[in-house]
Parts: sequence; C-alpha cells; structure tokens
Amino acid sequence: MMGWGLLVAPLADAQEKAPAKPLPKMIRVQVEFIEMDHETLTALMADEAIANDTQLRARLTELVKKKEATIMETQILQSPDGQKASSESIEEYIYPTEYEPAEIPNEINIEGEGGAQKVNTREFATGPTPTAFETRNLGTTLEIEPNLEKDGRTVHLAFAPEIVHHVRNEVWSEWEGVHGRSDITMPVMFSVRVSTGVYVADGDYRLVAATSPKGQDGWPDFNRKVMLFVKCDVREAGK
Repeated sequence: MMGWGLLVAPLADAQEKAPAKPLPKMIRVQVEFIEMDHETLTALMADEAIANDTQLRARLTELVKKKEATIMETQILQSPDGQKASSESIEEYIYPTEYEPAEIPNEINIEGEGGAQKVNTREFATGPTPTAFETRNLGTTLEIEPNLEKDGRTVHLAFAPEIVHHVRNEVWSEWEGVHGRSDITMPVMFSVRVSTGVYVADGDYRLVAATSPKGQDGWPDFNRKVMLFVKCDVREAGK
C-alpha cells in the first residue's frame, strides 16, 4: 500500500502543474468612415504634432464633439485568425439590364358580324419588355480576412468595406402607348469602397484611405472628404 501511495502523488502533482492549452485567437475588426470638409483633412495631415494614426483618430474624436466632423458609418466584424468573414446591412435593389424591343403588329383581324374587320394596331402595341435582371446591394458591406503574424500582436488584414447609394434612374429610351408608358431606364449608383491589405498593430488605428462622399446632386462632393480608419483587436476565444 505504501508503494502505491508514492507513485500516485507525483502523478497528481504533474497533472496539476501542466500548462493550460492556449485558447484560439479571435480578431475583432472595426472600420470607421468619418466625414469632414476638405480643409480640415488637409490641416490634419500637415499637423506635425500628430505622431501616428492612433493620435490622428483621437484628434478626430475632438472634432466630432465640436461638430466639425461626422461619423458616417461604423462596421464591426470578428473572425478567427486566418478565416474570411463578411457582414451586410443592405437592401437588394433588382433592376432590368436587357429588354425586348417594342412591337406593333402589322395587321390584326377580328372576326365579327359581316366577317373579319381591321382594327387600329397601335391599340395592341407592346412596349419594351425586360428579359434579364441584376441585383445591387444598397447599404453597407464588409469583407475581412485577418492573419495574425508570428509576434502575436501584428495583424495583416485584407478587407473590403463599401457603402452604396441609389442616386436616380436615367431614361435611355422613351416609349408611350395608348395604355401608358414603358421607358427603358437604368439606375445610377454611388459607392464609397476600398479594397486593400494593411498591417495593423493590436489595439492601434490605421488610416487606410481618404475618399469623397456623395453630394446632394449624386456626384462626388470634392469639398468634403471621408477618412477611413481600421482598428484590430486580438482576443482569446471566450474572453
């Protein structure tokens, strides 16, 4: 009995001291679109007191509080290390892309009393008829693929954020018959999008791009600018 006791005790101690298996890594990606006037962007980029993008983002927080900048959109998406992920806040806009041309019959005979009678063929005219359709997602989308580097705190992030607006429909061909209109129209879209790959340190911000937002007329407003920031937080699963 004494021998068994000596063997079991060291085994139990070894089990208690065994190191815990590290948990898988999750990476939380935060993308921000912040709008301001063009002059403000120029002044920020020329400010030598701003040492890095995290300080630049902190300066923008002050401008937002002063109503000198506006946060247009924030997208947050979490993914395991090395795995692709996507999120959407959209409305599916379906529109025709191909049409059968309008058609007017050459002749229509209608049987009645006294035999066949000719009628006005325009009453039976058919306008352009849609035959093929496409779908465009209106709203915001985000696609990410984060990969954690060997140092455990640097993330190589491939990502594609996008904001899409439907501006208007343009008439390419007009058609009107006795039963109404059947014009050929195509939508005009406005999008702010970026597709790139960057290195981001854990917990830091990175300025990725500056673009022009949609103006009231649907065209790019070059008097305004949108700064696009990304932040990556490396977290253990379950924490």
